[in-house]
Amino acid sequence: MSLFGSSQPDEAFNKQTRAESAAVPPSISSFHTPTNKNMPATVIAKGVKLEGEFKSQGDVLIEGEVIGNIQTDGLLTVGPEAVLKAGISAGDAVIAGKIEGSINVKKRLELKATAKIKGDISCQTAVVESGAAMQGNVKCGEESKPVAESNKSVTSNG
Repeated sequence: MSLFGSSQPDEAFNKQTRAESAAVPPSISSFHTPTNKNMPATVIAKGVKLEGEFKSQGDVLIEGEVIGNIQTDGLLTVGPEAVLKAGISAGDAVIAGKIEGSINVKKRLELKATAKIKGDISCQTAVVESGAAMQGNVKCGEESKPVAESNKSVTSNG
């Protein structure tokens, strides 16, 4: 039924609505699969700028801008329009946005085609889609430690 009581559906409105929804880029929720269904994720929405140190035990979804450090034991999801100038430590991560800073992921790191990374990466397992860009050192496998730690030289007096 149309808006003003007419029994004819408003085709022009329906066509416009379908066209608008087709043009909308994928939202961050299409990249995020919660690790804990009982605990809601913390969301830093588009248009929000966070500066400082951010710590969480649960999942974190970022669509806005973050400057500083991010630490979470859960899943960190970075949307395609997000911009981070931050050091990152996460249990798992799915990144589709821009990050300038070191990334340390304990388990699985997934870089979407739109990801742009400038900094060192350390993770257990990495999945990189075609189109993702990375500048820096990458260390994957075995035990995940920050790249800077793993590059320290050892000297002995022996």
